[in-house]
Amino acid sequence: MTRSPRILLIGPYDPLCGEYTFLAPPLGVWRLAGVLESAGIEVKVFDPNCCAGPAPRALERELLACPWDVIGVSTTGMTLRFDLELAHLARRLAPQALLLAGGMEATFKPELMFQLGPFDCVVLGEGERPLLELVARLRSGASLRGITGTAERAADGGCLRMPQRALDRTELRDAIFRTPYEKMPYGLYWERLEEAYRVGAVPTKAAREARLAEIRSVRLITLNYCPMGCTFCSSTNFLHEAQGSVASIARLDAEECVRMIQRIVGAHPRVRTVIFQDDIFVFTKDRRVLPLCEAIVAAKESGTLPRELQFISTNRIDAMSPERLAAMRQAGFRVLGFGIENFSPNVLSEFNKAQIYSHIRPTLTSALELGITPFLDLILSSPRATLADVAATLREAYHWLRRGCEVGMYPYVIPFSGAAMSADPALRAFTVYERRQVAGTEITWDQPSKILPMDPSVREVILRIERDFEESLLQLQPRAAHLPSRLRSLLWIQSSLQAMAEQGLPIADEEEVRHEFTARLPQPHRAVAAPRVATA
Repeated sequence: MTRSPRILLIGPYDPLCGEYTFLAPPLGVWRLAGVLESAGIEVKVFDPNCCAGPAPRALERELLACPWDVIGVSTTGMTLRFDLELAHLARRLAPQALLLAGGMEATFKPELMFQLGPFDCVVLGEGERPLLELVARLRSGASLRGITGTAERAADGGCLRMPQRALDRTELRDAIFRTPYEKMPYGLYWERLEEAYRVGAVPTKAAREARLAEIRSVRLITLNYCPMGCTFCSSTNFLHEAQGSVASIARLDAEECVRMIQRIVGAHPRVRTVIFQDDIFVFTKDRRVLPLCEAIVAAKESGTLPRELQFISTNRIDAMSPERLAAMRQAGFRVLGFGIENFSPNVLSEFNKAQIYSHIRPTLTSALELGITPFLDLILSSPRATLADVAATLREAYHWLRRGCEVGMYPYVIPFSGAAMSADPALRAFTVYERRQVAGTEITWDQPSKILPMDPSVREVILRIERDFEESLLQLQPRAAHLPSRLRSLLWIQSSLQAMAEQGLPIADEEEVRHEFTARLPQPHRAVAAPRVATA
C-alpha cells in the first residue's frame, strides 16, 4: 500500500436513546482514534447518535466520500441489532474495506459476530495494539491473519481466538493522553441535550444552571476496569476475556488526572462538569483520592482550573469515609454514584455485594449532610428475590429519593454477555429471549433480554410493574420533556404501588408519590399531572 491506510471508526448505535444512556461521544472509540492518529494514520470517528439526519443515511455519505481501507464497528449487547445494521451497510457500500467488529459484545461473542455480521475480523478487548499491528501489516503487504488480540474465522468454519494482554499502566496512560479531546465535538452534543431537556423553557435561572451543569459535561476514563466481580456485570470480565486470564488493574495517578482535566477545560471552556467514567473511581484501599482532591483544590486556587468546575464519579460505597467525602466535596464533587443495586441483604449477597450493606445508610446520610447528591443504581429484583426483597428496595428507594438522592432503577437483571449470571445454567429457564432482526437484511436471532425471578409470584409482580411503567411513560411522552432518572424512578415506584399493596406489602401513599412526581416535573407552560397507573 503506497499511502497510509484510511480508517473509519463507528461508535455503538442507539437510535432509541435508551433509558440508561446519555448522549455523549463514544470515548473508547475516540481514544483509539487518538492512538492511531499519533502513529500517522488517517482516521475518522463516526458517531451514529449525533449526526446530521438519519444515521444510516449519514453513514452512507461518509462511506461514499472517500475510499476506506479499514472500517471498525463498535458493538454492545443493548445496541447490537443497530450496530449490525451499520456493519451490513458498510459492507455493501465499501466492499473492498477490511471490516472489523470490536467492543464489549464482539469480545465476548466473536462467533456471533461472524454468524450475524459481514466481518473479516474481530478485535478482542482494547483495540490499540491490534489496530497498530494491522496497519503495519497493511503498509508492508504482510498477511493480515494471526494478529494478536483478534479473532478470525478458522479453516473448519469455527472461530480462532488470539488473546492479548491488557494495556499496562504506562500503555494505558499514553493511550488516555492521546485521546483527542480537542477534536471531539462536545458542543454539538450539548446543543442536542439542551433541546431535549428544553433548557430554555425551564422557568428559573437556578434550575437552568443546574440543568446546564448536568448537560455540559465531558467524560474522562482513568481506570482500565473494575475488579469487583458483581455477578450481573459484564465489564468486570471484559479484559479477562480478551487476555484469557486475570488482567492487572491500571489507572492514572492524581497528577495525571489533573493534567487531563486541565486539557479538557482548555479544549472545551464551556464545560461545567467532568464525569469520571470509571466503573469504580474510589477503592477501599485508595491512595489516590485524597491527593487528587488536594491537587484539584490547589489548581482552582492557582487559576489553572475554574473554581466552579464540578465533578461526578462512580464509587464503592464501602470505600467512602467522612474524610474522603469531605475532601471530594471541597474539590467540587457534586454527585457521587453508588452501585448499591438493592437494599436487601439477600439480593446483595446474590450479586456478590453483601459487604456493602452496612455502609449504605451511614454513607448516604454523610454525603447528603455535606451537600453531595448520591446517585443510586438499583435493580428491583434478582433471580432469587422474594417479594419482601422487592418491597424493601422500593421503600428504601423512595425514602432516599425524598431525602435528596437521585436514583436510576431497573426491574430485573439484564443478561449481558460475559456476566456470571448470564452463564449460569440454573438461570436459563428464567431467561427471556427476544427475536431480533437486522434492518435491511433477513438476518434474525434470539437475544437474551431479561433474567426474571424464579419465584412465580415475584415474576408476575415485576412484569406487571414493568407494564404499568411503560403505559405511564407513553401517557407522558406527548406532554413532557425528556424524563431524567429522578423522575423515571418515581414513576417506577408509583407503578409498583397497587401490585405490591395487593400482595400485602404497601410501599407508599399513592397521592404522596403523585405529588412528589408532579413537583419535580418541569412545567414551563402548564401543569402536567403525573399519569395514573393502569389498574388490574
